[in-house]
Amino acid sequence: MLAELLVQAQQHHDQGATLHILESFTPKIKASLRQVPADHREDLKQELYVKMIEVIQTFDISELK
Repeated sequence: MLAELLVQAQQHHDQGATLHILESFTPKIKASLRQVPADHREDLKQELYVKMIEVIQTFDISELK
């Protein structure tokens, strides 16, 4: 499922697919952020999402096929 979304996000520039991928990682991100001081959580969360979007856009999908 994530592989299909990744292909859609890259090949079709599907923002909905990108959002779905990000949302699937949200529980893990929230859990991990509990280990960070509260005053740094929001900035770190934003940085994580930016990095995830970069990875989604640049991941080599040729190995998925």
